[in-house]
Order: sequence, then structure tokens, then C-alpha cells
Amino acid sequence: MHTRLLVATVALTSGCGANTMAQEWQLDRLRILAVKGTPAEPRPGELVTFDSLVYVPPNQTLDGVLWFGCIPEGDIGFGCPFDEDALSSLSELDPSTTDPAEFAAALEELQEAGFIGFEPYLAPTWQAPLDALDGLTEAQRQEGVNAVINLTATPALEDGSEPETDDLEIAYKRIPVSEAQTPNHNPDIDTVAVQGQGWIQGTGTLNDPLVLAAGKVVTLTPILAEDAVESYIYTTSTGELEEREEEPYCSWYTEGGQFDQNISLQPHLDVEFTAPEQSGWTGLLAVVLRDRRGGMAWQTLHLAVE
Repeated sequence: MHTRLLVATVALTSGCGANTMAQEWQLDRLRILAVKGTPAEPRPGELVTFDSLVYVPPNQTLDGVLWFGCIPEGDIGFGCPFDEDALSSLSELDPSTTDPAEFAAALEELQEAGFIGFEPYLAPTWQAPLDALDGLTEAQRQEGVNAVINLTATPALEDGSEPETDDLEIAYKRIPVSEAQTPNHNPDIDTVAVQGQGWIQGTGTLNDPLVLAAGKVVTLTPILAEDAVESYIYTTSTGELEEREEEPYCSWYTEGGQFDQNISLQPHLDVEFTAPEQSGWTGLLAVVLRDRRGGMAWQTLHLAVE
């Protein structure tokens, strides 16, 4: 691992974050756009794997993404109490040079402190504690408790210097741990339609760009998977059970051009996008689907202006 990760841990414990930008939808700096846990609502003892959508500007390189996770004790809204002595050992961890036995011991100590991964070396995973729901009533076990996942993206600076806390991008993700009758699942986006014509299939990043005329206005519509919108059992404040249906929404982001709205709501998830005026421009557009229960999906599209 890398000494500059200590900057990330300082930022986590101090609550510092990156500077805000002018428009929420503009991709003009290092940003963590979405974080997905699978399963989206684990039971005690289940292992959760994580994926994130991190935007890295063309003029930057990502040094790594540091992950921590825990079920906070008490009313801690945005993180976990970390053992700073354990965190200091991050500066000495290098999988390529550290003795395997020493590395395993240091890793175990870090895991006890809440460390769950460092990309690209260690994929982030977190196991929900078997005793996560101990002491709760049956109704409370159905509702569950929230784990908090912290992740920090650290850029690699061209001059080799250590990044300042303002250079970092910090995000928080809540993962419910419960014994719900209808646990949440991550939704999927099957396709993104452009003016009603299917263009991209499946999930992930399309390498071939969508070519648009300068200033052209198109309608973008995410087509959700058949089972993307779930019905679920909700426990009211009086303990009664209600069947509800998810109300997903989309957040839109782009390196250039403009949306008529950067948030779109079910059942009207489409947006109008105006391409940049500059011929020869190329850039990225992303859409993130949220089901309002912690589930996420996303698509990233490459655009080109002719």
C-alpha cells in the first residue's frame, strides 16, 4: 500500500471532504458517484461485496480507494470510530515487499479496526456480524440496523507529492442488516434508449461512442430490468405491516453538454440532453439508478460530437 493513504485516514477521522463544485451533475473533478453492496440487504453472517462508480478526470490518475466499514455504536451518523494506532500501520503495508506472515498479521489488525479493502490491491468485502441483531425484538430484527461503509478515493499527483485532504473524495454508504421478509436487491438497467431506440445493452461501459451533432438535443431513457422495482413489507411506527412498492429515481452526470433536469423520477425516468457545441468533443455521461432502499445500478456512456 502507500504512505499517502494516511492522508485518507486522517480525512476519515476528521470528517474533512473534497470541495463542492458549481453544478451537481458536472463531472469536473474526482468523484465517487455510486456505491453498491451485494447483497443489498444482508442477513447476519452474510458476506457483502462492493462495487463503486468512481469518476476520474482525464488529466488525473487514481492512486487507490480505501474502504472501512462497521455497525456504529450509538448515534454516529456518518462513520465509525477508528483505531488510529491500527491505521498508522497502513504506511508500512506493501503486499509486494512485506513478509507474507507479517502482512497477514497486519491485515488482521486492520480488519479489526474496520478496514475492509484497498483497491486495486484488495477488493472490498465486509461480513455482517452474526450478533448484529442481538438484543432486538422480532419487529426490530425485521427492520434491522445500518452498517456504515466509508470509502476514500485518493488521486496520484503528477509531482509525486502527498495529496491534501481537499484533493480526496470521500463517500458514505449505508447497508441495512436485517431479517426482513422482503430484503432489498439491487436493481438493474437493461438498456439506455436514445430517442426511443435501444442503443446500449447490458451493464457496464460502452467503448464505442454515441456520436451526436453539435448542440443536438436527444432524449435518454433508462430501461429498467423487469424485476427492478420491488414490492416489500414495511413495518410502520406502530408495528403494523404494510406492502409498499419502490419508487426509484435516476441521477444524471456528464463531462459536457447539459440536461433539462439532473434528477428523474419513476415512472418518467427520461431526460433531455443537449450535446456540447464543440465539434470533436468527446466525453462521458453516467446515469445512476437508486431504489430509495439502498439498492443501486448504473450505466456509463461515451459521447462524441461530430
